[in-house]
Amino acid sequence: MSDPLPPDVFATLLDQAGLKLPPAEAEDLRHAHAKLRAMLDLLRTPEPALAEEPGFVFRPLEDRA
Repeated sequence: MSDPLPPDVFATLLDQAGLKLPPAEAEDLRHAHAKLRAMLDLLRTPEPALAEEPGFVFRPLEDRA
């Protein structure tokens, strides 16, 4: 998982966005931002081709039991 941004960097981002939050909410959002960033990194990785999926198996009809 990604590490949270340093508090001063995150405070700068909040200021640039024009958000004024209580310190506790800003801290919660800073940690949530790290989790969201990790999730986005997973989503940005290309998915494997269907043929590389281990669950993909072709069997002709006559071989099925």
